[in-house]
Amino acid sequence: MLSPKVKRALCLSVGVFLLATGCALIPVFKYVIHQTIAKEVPIAEGSLLYDDWVVPPVPVYYQLWVFNLTNPLEVIAGAKPYVIQRGPYTYREHRKKYNITFEPNGTISYRQLHWYTFDRSRSCGPDTDKFTTANVPMLTVANLIRFEYPWVQELVELVQKATIDSSLFGQYSVRDITWGYEDNLLKAAKEIVGRFNVTIDDKVGLFYGTNNTDDGLYNIYSGSDDISKLAIINRWNGLTRLPYWSTDSARMINGTDGTFFPPFVDKSWTMYVYQTDICRSLYLNYKQMKTLRGVDLYSFVLPDSVFADLPENQGFCTPSEQYCLPAGLLNVSNCKPEFAPILGSQPHFYAADPSVQQAVIGLNPTPEYWYCHEHRQEVSSKYIDTKLHTNESVTLDKKLADMFKSKVATPVKITQAVQYGLIILGTLIALCVVSFMIKECAGHKRKIPYKNMDVSKSEETDSSRTTGKHNSTVAPAID
Repeated sequence: MLSPKVKRALCLSVGVFLLATGCALIPVFKYVIHQTIAKEVPIAEGSLLYDDWVVPPVPVYYQLWVFNLTNPLEVIAGAKPYVIQRGPYTYREHRKKYNITFEPNGTISYRQLHWYTFDRSRSCGPDTDKFTTANVPMLTVANLIRFEYPWVQELVELVQKATIDSSLFGQYSVRDITWGYEDNLLKAAKEIVGRFNVTIDDKVGLFYGTNNTDDGLYNIYSGSDDISKLAIINRWNGLTRLPYWSTDSARMINGTDGTFFPPFVDKSWTMYVYQTDICRSLYLNYKQMKTLRGVDLYSFVLPDSVFADLPENQGFCTPSEQYCLPAGLLNVSNCKPEFAPILGSQPHFYAADPSVQQAVIGLNPTPEYWYCHEHRQEVSSKYIDTKLHTNESVTLDKKLADMFKSKVATPVKITQAVQYGLIILGTLIALCVVSFMIKECAGHKRKIPYKNMDVSKSEETDSSRTTGKHNSTVAPAID
């Protein structure tokens, strides 16, 4: 039979053991989960995410808002453009990787086909809706003249004739201005520059040539050797540096293509994405946490510094640092096959120089607009004509959310429950034993020796009586 002291010691030992075990399991379970994910996630045929990497399972929507110019005649006379935003016009974006090759150095080469189908149910109207905007072909030819090639005189005469026959502005459908249309002015210009071995297309559109095509040859890390490099771009079109910009940092190809990222993302990270639309890498910073279909998600957004007038951005001034645009604008004309002047910015010129924002009436440069948008504009030498802005969005569907919860979230929660359950149980047992021991100790101290108190009081009384008798004896007698 165990004594009470031995029982208390055993209970205390069990509590401390459970508490220590729970604490020790925190790094152990974390390591096991990380190792499991690192084994399952790398891109390889038959791996957990391979099929989803080849064909994204979630729907991707490409939304466009156009800016209808309401005062074209006043703009010709020198007034500011007044625009009204219309949209969204939504296209379902489809993606499929092909020509997939696994390289011996742990990388993967592939191309990704993009094609778009109009989704009327998610749009404010058909994509045949027309709106008034700048005559893009005329701006294209005018931009050709700016380069002062030998055939400049013939182009000047062509533009002079065109200005008589047509306006600086026109009405175009959303479909035409987005995906492209044939133009007689460009056909004439094509004949002229063709004699000097210069090639231009007789079609024009802000995203002309991007439907049912790929955006280049990618070579990315599979993550098999280093999971932290999963989907990071190694080369694009055989390049490790872009030829469009003027500094080494601006030429760098950083990050992923934006569809996949390495696991174990931390809020302190700066996320990098290479965007072929604007021919440069962008960086994103953590903004907030969101919960979608029971899955906690980190939201990363473009900081204002991406297009700011800062020393680190001078490499994006083309053709050299002497040609820097105002803050908030990015010249991407020299990385496009078209000769049309194309600038990129955040929607509604958010975070741009006040002179840019004030050049157009009808914009709303607030963070709510740029949160997940990319914005493209056409610019001429006399005015800023805002064409459209786009939003590429992905919705987490129930199937993918359930898979994530079953493969990742649920095991993590189970391990956390075991860890913290052991810690709590061990702590409670230890506290109970310690509390009982403290209470028992306090009970012993409260016991009082009553017999000794009675003897002391008796002795004190006898002493008082003796003292009284002596006093009466020595008192003087009075006759």
